[in-house]
Amino acid sequence: MSDLHIRKLCNALIPNAMPSGLVPGVVVNTVDRMSRKAGGLWVGGHVEITPEGLSFAANGLNKAFHAGLQPVHIPMASIRKTWREFGWVTGIVAVGHDEGTFRFRCFGAGKVAAALEKHIAGRQER
Repeated sequence: MSDLHIRKLCNALIPNAMPSGLVPGVVVNTVDRMSRKAGGLWVGGHVEITPEGLSFAANGLNKAFHAGLQPVHIPMASIRKTWREFGWVTGIVAVGHDEGTFRFRCFGAGKVAAALEKHIAGRQER
């Protein structure tokens, strides 16, 4: 049994995130441009990683400023690999899974990616 349990404040890259009606129209054009360039919007919240999987939930402020945000859950069985990517100030953890790649940025990204990769490697050895 693994003692994997990580909970971090983070920003997750959500490809289909859309600004809500609370976002002023003049800002929407900038947000759209940023979304196209980055492949989505960085949404603040928290990520939790356990032996059951990875979950992301947006915080209250981001729920208000984004329309239709849904929590993300990726079962551990579908996670294939993880790696750290460069990011200014905070690193990015990329999680490859059966449906694609989920990215989130947080402080200590290298340690988070290493702990998750270690868990995945242990699971594959069984």
